[in-house]
Amino acid sequence: MNSLLNNKNSHSYNPYYLVKFILISAAVLVALSGCSGIPISYYDTNTYKNLTGLKVETTMLVASFDSKSINKNAERIEKVTMNLRKAYEYEKGKGEPNSDTMRQFRKIVKLFESDVKDYRENGPKSLGKKYFQEAAIVLGQAFDIAISTENLKNKDKR
Repeated sequence: MNSLLNNKNSHSYNPYYLVKFILISAAVLVALSGCSGIPISYYDTNTYKNLTGLKVETTMLVASFDSKSINKNAERIEKVTMNLRKAYEYEKGKGEPNSDTMRQFRKIVKLFESDVKDYRENGPKSLGKKYFQEAAIVLGQAFDIAISTENLKNKDKR
């Protein structure tokens, strides 16, 4: 490049090439510096275990709302609620790179809490014979989305 600048009498010197080179170089530097700020979320076996275990616990519990009284499920509801909140706090504690899983956990918790509210207010079978079985399917689908999100994360070691 110095030879281009110093050799002004040469037929190969063109100031537009120099400007083009500087602009391309600047664009590459901006692109590379932008990549360094992208947070990478890594696959977490604890998250995967929490999601799969909680999926089974919550969907079976919600499906039982069609046939069991609130008194028979009260202890299980408390246990599952506590386990969901623990798992959510674990995800939240991993910070911004994990915000996608954290948002999905938040949606799962809201779905479960909504099902519990309907159950407490209406009891079994008042919303239909299989209302809560269908609600359990929807809840399971929300878990499936979160599980697949976790499986798509970068599995490289930090």
